[in-house]
Amino acid sequence: METAQLLLAALGVVAFLVALIGLFFSDVVPLIALAVAAVAATAVRVLNATPAGRRNTARNEAEAARQAEIRERKAARAEQKREQERQDALAREAAEAARALRRAVRQLLDGLPERGAPQEEAIAYCLSRTSAARDPRVQAEAERLARRHLAVDERILCIALAVTTGTGKRRALLILTDRSAAVSDKGTSYRYDPDPGDVTEGWGLRVGELLFSFLDNPQLPIALAARDEAAALPAPASPPAGRPEPRLIRTARESELVAVDWMRYLGFTDAVATPVGADEGIDVISERGLAQVKMEGSPTTRPTVQQLHGVATAKEKEALFFSMAGYTPPAIAWASKHGISLFRYDRQGTPQAINTPALRLLETADARASQPAGEHGSDA
Repeated sequence: METAQLLLAALGVVAFLVALIGLFFSDVVPLIALAVAAVAATAVRVLNATPAGRRNTARNEAEAARQAEIRERKAARAEQKREQERQDALAREAAEAARALRRAVRQLLDGLPERGAPQEEAIAYCLSRTSAARDPRVQAEAERLARRHLAVDERILCIALAVTTGTGKRRALLILTDRSAAVSDKGTSYRYDPDPGDVTEGWGLRVGELLFSFLDNPQLPIALAARDEAAALPAPASPPAGRPEPRLIRTARESELVAVDWMRYLGFTDAVATPVGADEGIDVISERGLAQVKMEGSPTTRPTVQQLHGVATAKEKEALFFSMAGYTPPAIAWASKHGISLFRYDRQGTPQAINTPALRLLETADARASQPAGEHGSDA
């Protein structure tokens, strides 16, 4: 049956071709050829309609489907192989990138100044790896930013720059440490704790509307990856070895920075200035203590001291007060009874202990500073 169908189909094709060619030579030949082709086609249809023909057609269709399935499976296996090769290549690239990042992290941590080194030294090192290495204005701004918002025992890992948008474009500054970060933007500075969600993979670190791009700051992704390892390194900083140098105070913010220096000297080595306008009137804060700083013309009164005591108690921290105009007698008596250290400072930033808790802190710090290096810890 199948052979007959094939022969008839071949006969029909040949007859059709003869009809086409015969058009150029005779009027009769094409008619005969077309008639033969029609008879062959009719015979094929009749044969296909028989049970044997239907079975043969079904076998042909099944074989065609099987061959198509085989081709699809081969194509799928080939595509799967290509995809696996792509995935393997990506995995190799990712592994190599991870190894390169680990090498860069180790190189960064090995090259940084030791924990507890002067912030100016760490800032100078980090800036030496940026495009602003020779810009003294950036160095000065970074030093001011670090003094305001970074503790002396934080390890500075990277300094990054970003160009702000809008009118009067200027550079924003980011200092990244092992525990936090500080940002200076358009005259405003603040402490900032990076979140993994702030990092756009392969692009940059977003801080609010600022973007510190990895392209402009190639050390930034390395520093971000190094934070956990850097934070795990030992040897926190000891308090400064000597009393802070006198420094002329002209503004309230400068008085707060002086208080930061003195709190660090008194043993609160992680003391930092709070952002301008911080809640609860706290101007300086550390893990163990907090302070309020007043640069007013009249002495600080007892209610103000009591308010500081309430905040310190709620936060379970030691309270210190720095006032340029001093304190009223009721304020001194109440603070002494409740263990609040009162200091009065002058325009040169030198504080004077006003009550017993403050005197005890100052004497302990002076005694510690007089000891040989390495014999005192960081506790007050």
